[in-house]
Formats: sequence, structure tokens, C-alpha cells
Amino acid sequence: MNSTAKSPQLLGLEFDRYCETAAQFWPRNTLPAGEATILVELMTEDIRVSIRNLTIANAIRRFIPAQIVVYTGADEDWNEILWTVLRQTRSGKVGPGIRRRGRHRHPRHRRRTARWRTTQGPPRGREAYTLFPETLVGEGSFRMHSTRQIAEFFEQHLWANRNVLRRSAELTAWRSKSNLGRPSWWRGGGVVSSVEFRTPQERQAIRTHAMDRLGFDRTKPVVAIYNHATSDALNTNVEVFEDLGRWFEETAAFAAAEPTVNWLFVDHPSQAKYDSTGFFDRVAARHTDAEHLVFLPSLELSKNVMWSLVDLGVTVRGSTSAELPVYGIPAIQAGWSEWSGCGFTSVARDEGDYWRLLRDALAGLVEGRSLITEEQIERARLWLWFYRSGGDVASHLVQHWEMGQNEELFNALSVAMRQVESDGDAAFVSTQRMWSRQEPFLTRVDFARGPDSLNEQLGAVRQW
Repeated sequence: MNSTAKSPQLLGLEFDRYCETAAQFWPRNTLPAGEATILVELMTEDIRVSIRNLTIANAIRRFIPAQIVVYTGADEDWNEILWTVLRQTRSGKVGPGIRRRGRHRHPRHRRRTARWRTTQGPPRGREAYTLFPETLVGEGSFRMHSTRQIAEFFEQHLWANRNVLRRSAELTAWRSKSNLGRPSWWRGGGVVSSVEFRTPQERQAIRTHAMDRLGFDRTKPVVAIYNHATSDALNTNVEVFEDLGRWFEETAAFAAAEPTVNWLFVDHPSQAKYDSTGFFDRVAARHTDAEHLVFLPSLELSKNVMWSLVDLGVTVRGSTSAELPVYGIPAIQAGWSEWSGCGFTSVARDEGDYWRLLRDALAGLVEGRSLITEEQIERARLWLWFYRSGGDVASHLVQHWEMGQNEELFNALSVAMRQVESDGDAAFVSTQRMWSRQEPFLTRVDFARGPDSLNEQLGAVRQW
């Protein structure tokens, strides 16, 4: 936080003032450096992420004497690939640098994959998720351990308090229909990212239109396969298939031989950023003769159309598997995600189990059986609330993501550091609570204080 170095994109009086303010604020709000070291990752080009990481690190320094060591830009692949991607994205050109993030077995791809497979020793703190050595059970990567601990936390604090949280969860589900409060799988913004139908009849009307538009058989259910950013976060959690690309290819081949349902294959909203090799189009080209398969860019379909059309969603660890069940649409996962242990999706144990789950789901759709329970829907809504609210700690020192990277951001941060007393700041309170109890992430409220206190902390609107 004490650095006054300026990025060319961030030149301005407000940024300079922010750096000067931070240089005074943090030494007065943290303990002197001690023997402990906090390693902070600043390898992103987005200063909002850097501010977030440094804020958490300094929040820890309020109760643990420690020095901060940052690492940034030292990775050869990061320098050569990511910054090339950004330059070419901003200029509208796609060259060799961005292609290296494709799925093909380039030496750099193999090197990164090998490194990520062997990097399993987690630090004591990482972003808003944490993993403590004392809480480790079994082996695995950071995300594997985190998935298990999130599942335990969900049962103990969210599902157990579902009666208290139900109204908040319903409100979050309503907000999500219009994409209020990202992050979300939907990146289009505006009308394309809103669900406007209110009744089963309205949904059916939109569905009929969408079926005709895509050339689907109106009498058959629709299964949607959501492609991944195939080079992102490789092998960081449990995945049933060797890689995300093989899962997509083999699922497409399976679908081509299953005309009992309509199949919709959509790419990732950030497909161009993570893969410019044409992988999605090449898979689509293999199945042009299968009339019951449709391949489309995700942003060519509005959320309105998608949510009315899809009867089953299939992914590996995509966030769509957390969103679809919120609205009563079942989801199958061919791998682990943060929420895959929370009980609202069907998670495959291995490849054989994946194909079994898929075949059973197809049979259920054809027979007209419901593939999701009311409990699963409620669990999904509780997770959505936690993801967007309960685990989202608001702080003057970490402004909302939508603030952007501009003069307004640095002015707001400078005002917070100069004019707002730091005592009781949510980032500080939540970090100390998380650390002392060794909880798996930051939380906006103190769940351990019981249902009555939880109601008060939420400031719940009461019915008279």
C-alpha cells in the first residue's frame, strides 16, 4: 500500500493522492513489522484486486506483527502471455500470445499444468477464502480442501439457520433475476441478462418462441452443456475428466447419439479471452449433421430465453450450476466447485458415474419426472445469498467492483482513509473473526452467535 509507482493507465491527481494517503494510513493502523511474513499476490493488472489483497493482509497485521512481501510479474509465462493478451484485446488484435492460452499441448501449457498440479501447499490466507494447517483433513489442493470445508460450513450455519435466512435468500434470488449484484455467469448486462417472465404461462410462451428459433423439436426437453474457459484454473480442484476440453468433446459425441432430447451447447462468456484456438467451433463442426444439437455463443441468448428453455444444465464447475437450481432447473457437475458439497447439484464421482447421472437424467426428462427437489432449490437460494451477501464483506477500504478503476475509485478510498474512523471497519472485524476461529472465509455476519442474533445482524425486515 505504500508504493507510489504509477501504471500508465492510472495516472491522475486522485491516484497520487490515494498513494500518499495510504502511505500515512496503514502504518498508523497496523502493528509494527514482526518476524512473521505475509505473502501477497499482486500479479494482476487490475488494481482493484491488488487493493483487496493488500487490505486483507493489512487487516491481519492489526493483530499479528508481520511484514508484507508481495510478488508480482516474476513469472515468465504471466509476463509474456497475460500482458500480451491485454495489449491485443485492447487493440482488437489476436496474435500468438493469446493463442498460447488455448487447449493445445504447447510446452508452456504443459509447464503451467505440471506446476499447478504440484502446488498443493496452501498459505494461511488467500483472498476471501482461507485454509489453516490445523483444519486440513486428507490431501489435495487448496480448492479441494476449501470445497470440503465450505460444505461443512453450509450445513452448520446456513442450512441450520434456513428459517432465519429464507427471506434474505428469496430477495437475493429476485435480485439475481435482473442480474443485480454480480458476479454472475451472465456478462452481457442490461436486458440480455434479465429474466422477465413471471408465470409458467409466460415462460412457456418464451420457450415456444426459443424452440422454434433454434429449430428444436417442441415435444422434447432441452439439455444445455456449458463450455468452460478451457485453460483457466487447470487441475486446481477435482475434475472427473482429464481436462475440460475432453469433457466437452466427449459430451458432444454422447449427445449426438442421443436424439431423445434437444441439446444446446453454449460457449463461455469469456471464451475469446481464454481460448482463441477455435476449439468450440471445431467441436461444433463435427456435429453439423445432428439436427438435435445446436452450438451457440452464450451471449447470443438472453437470460430470459435460456432460463425458459433449459430443462437440465450440465457443467464441470461453472457458476451456472449454482444459478440454475435457484430457479428450479437441475444441474449435473462433472467436477467440484465451491458449492458442489452443498447438496443442490448432482456431482459425478468419476467418469462412469457422470455418464450414469446423464443417462438417468435423460430418462427422467423423457418420462416427465422432476429432477430437482424443493429442498435443493432452497439450498441453492441459500448459497446464492451467501455468495452474494453473507460472504461479501462490505468495507470503505475495498469499494464495490462496479466502481471501476478510475478517479472516483481513488477519491472514495482517499476519503475513507482520511475521514472515516477505522475502528469497527467490516474488513478488520471480519478478518479477525475469521482468523481467530479458523473459518474457511470472511463473512458479513457472525453466524456463531445464534439465530436470534443473526436476525438482528441482518437487519431483517419484519412482518407486523
